[in-house]
Amino acid sequence: MRKVLILSNKVPYPAKDGSSIAMARLLENLIEMGDCSITYGAINTVKHRKKIEDFPKNVLEKIALKTFEANTSPTVFNGMSNLLFSKRPFHTVRFHLPEVEQWLNSFEGDSFDTVILEGAFMGDYLSDAQRVGKRVVLRAHNLEHLIWERTTKNESFALKKWYLNLQAQRLKKFEEILIKEVDAVWSISPVDSNWFLNLNEKTFFVPVSVHSKPMSGDIKAKKCFFLGALDWLPNLESVEWFLTRVWPLIHAADPSIEFHLAGNKTPSHLMNAHLPGVTVHGRVASAEEFTKNYGVSVIPLLSGSGVRIKLLENGCHGIPTVSTSIGAEGVYSGSDTILPLADDAESFAKQVVKLCTDTQKANDVAKALHEDISRRFSSANSIEAILSAWPN
Repeated sequence: MRKVLILSNKVPYPAKDGSSIAMARLLENLIEMGDCSITYGAINTVKHRKKIEDFPKNVLEKIALKTFEANTSPTVFNGMSNLLFSKRPFHTVRFHLPEVEQWLNSFEGDSFDTVILEGAFMGDYLSDAQRVGKRVVLRAHNLEHLIWERTTKNESFALKKWYLNLQAQRLKKFEEILIKEVDAVWSISPVDSNWFLNLNEKTFFVPVSVHSKPMSGDIKAKKCFFLGALDWLPNLESVEWFLTRVWPLIHAADPSIEFHLAGNKTPSHLMNAHLPGVTVHGRVASAEEFTKNYGVSVIPLLSGSGVRIKLLENGCHGIPTVSTSIGAEGVYSGSDTILPLADDAESFAKQVVKLCTDTQKANDVAKALHEDISRRFSSANSIEAILSAWPN
């Protein structure tokens, strides 16, 4: 029986945002393997506060769960404090809690065969993880510094650009050291794996599994949508680009096409944006129902890293999708894709109009995406990758 400790910067259930879905699927895969005794330590942040009773009972009864309620939200004060008195990346420092360290100190040395750090943001616990675990694995959701490098390039406000660039540099140095010191890296993106491999030869691509379902049925014509957490800067940046640069072109080409925007923490300037043909829903009760009712999904990401879990979710439900290259990174590329990719406003608008007005084309894309994602990101494939990567 493998004794496993997982350390996470959020509680995985309910699994509604991309990182929570990725965390939940790994946990489910390990349980399905049947030979793991799992202890799970998670920070229950104010931003992503979860109710433990929402944990699926069939999961909760098979793990030892410990949560730590904390406010890790960035403020001007803690951001300035980090800037003036520390050289460590603010993204990781804010998740380094004394109560988590105290809990880890309650375990004897080598209490676990493997400790899994769910993302680089838990990297400040590396020394604790090395003490209580015989091996430490970094499960890399993204190249965190790359997200902020890309975001910085698109930032026009000089002071904010400087600050983001500083944090990106700190994050890169932090990730380089972390990757070298862990025993193995499990990357959810084959693209990111290449970067990790240069620093740690024990790097493995371990795909996120999806729960494949029957296709959603008839695709609603003349509708498109974006669904995603709008307190994540790359998502907000992409929506603003879509609304200011892409949507006017779509609306001019066909004023009958609708755009529906939904997501947690929708900022007031978007909630109050009265644009022709645009409906802003804010938080929706059911992401699955929303995606079934509003036609074509758009993923207009300009920055980010890793794998877009929403793309995998679209695939397993059979949702036709238009994406930028960055939005599809790690799943599809320009030379190997079954969904439309476009990186400039004009091309993106044309692809959206095409799928919104040609239901046969939209259905063809949806069917191909459903078949491909369901096959490549099955639970069986993910478990096979975990077993291949598992430390001997």
